Amino acid sequence: MAMNREGLIKTVVPLILGVVAGILSFLITDGIRSRDPLGIIVLVLLIYVNKFLLPKLDVNLEGKDWAAISFMAFAGWYISWTFLLNI
Repeated sequence: MAMNREGLIKTVVPLILGVVAGILSFLITDGIRSRDPLGIIVLVLLIYVNKFLLPKLDVNLEGKDWAAISFMAFAGWYISWTFLLNI
């Protein structure tokens, strides 16, 4: 049961932080295309937040987990930011 809890946390938390990064990227760049790199920096910073947040939730992280965590955060960021840019 603990493995399922850890797997769920490793999926949901980065996804939520990715969506938050997408919203922050939209608000910071204000839809201006020349400021896109700033939106990517927001994503990288929120992926880094996972390093401190996940151990506080009693999740054991291994080296291979970071690829999945980064991808989930990227997917949430990309989908939410693209959605907001097209509204």
